Amino acid sequence: MDGMVLMAFGPFVFGMRTAAYEELQRQMQFKHAANARLGKRDAYQIVSPGTEMLTLSGVVAPEVSGTLASITQLETMGSEGRAYVLVDGAGHIYGVYFIDSLQTTQSAIHSDGTPRKVAFSLTLCRSDDEPADESSDDLAGGPSPEAQERARATA
Repeated sequence: MDGMVLMAFGPFVFGMRTAAYEELQRQMQFKHAANARLGKRDAYQIVSPGTEMLTLSGVVAPEVSGTLASITQLETMGSEGRAYVLVDGAGHIYGVYFIDSLQTTQSAIHSDGTPRKVAFSLTLCRSDDEPADESSDDLAGGPSPEAQERARATA
């Protein structure tokens, strides 16, 4: 594969040849339970990890970088509802996530109706589920078996 791998989400590899993201935003919540106390403010105790979301935003412009088929692959993965291991290009394992939402905006439309540019915002939600078995998928790329095994052991 030419170019650098920015991140792998299961069988999908983010990069210049597929879909490069320009921004990664992470939101973590922490669940606390409140206990009322006489004459004092409530006492709080953390009870569980809360929702963790990652949003990757970028642009696919087939004449320059990326492919429209990459957006279609992400749509397919989202509609299947499976959870996948998320690993960045440096090998950092974020954990197991599923696609919560995919927003696209098409612009610079060709005369045949196809866009020259598609801006995307992909929101992933952290899961405690086991990652999907990627061996049967038709999508190319993805983290190595070693990276997947490390993610299973640490997730």
